[in-house]
Amino acid sequence: MLKQLTICGALLVGTLIPAEAQQREAMLQRVEIPGAPFDLLIAAPKPEGVVYDLAEAPEALLLNLIGGELAIGFERVDAMLETLELVRAPVHAFGGKGRTPIAIYTVPKVE
Repeated sequence: MLKQLTICGALLVGTLIPAEAQQREAMLQRVEIPGAPFDLLIAAPKPEGVVYDLAEAPEALLLNLIGGELAIGFERVDAMLETLELVRAPVHAFGGKGRTPIAIYTVPKVE
């Protein structure tokens, strides 16, 4: 009986995973901090952005942000790698449970 319950639970969880494989399109905005050796990079959902569905385009060049709630799509690999260097680890991220997902990163100043 326990074995059947475990199998049913695994199947139930497996059916829920594709619903979570959707990310909202993000926009990145650089905020200059006067006198600081860094700028802030804020990732937030685009107001009328697309929803990426990995089930439909698994080969897409997507960079996932904030645990999969936001993503940025790219057409070129080099552009994706440049952005990846900037958004390795957020300073602060919040969202989920009906809140707007936002991530804040520190990036070196542009000279």
